[in-house]
Amino acid sequence: MGVSADKPEVQQRFIDKFELTFPMVSDTGKAIIDAYGAREVLGVTAKRSTFLIGPDGRIARVWPKVHVEGHAEEVVAAIRELATAV
Repeated sequence: MGVSADKPEVQQRFIDKFELTFPMVSDTGKAIIDAYGAREVLGVTAKRSTFLIGPDGRIARVWPKVHVEGHAEEVVAAIRELATAV
């Protein structure tokens, strides 16, 4: 699931442009973003971060500064690792 402070219509254009296959949540009030500590230092925009939530509902791993290249593969590997540990 993706979360951003963008309005739903802006998110939909992003989803369409990049052909995303996962749901996006609009967090215009930044409640989720703040709860995860994902706001930039200046407090203006959210930084790209990934939080892997385990089967117990707790944060299993955090990538605080996401670089798109190779990131999906890294997350998938972590999911597989988590799945075998359960």
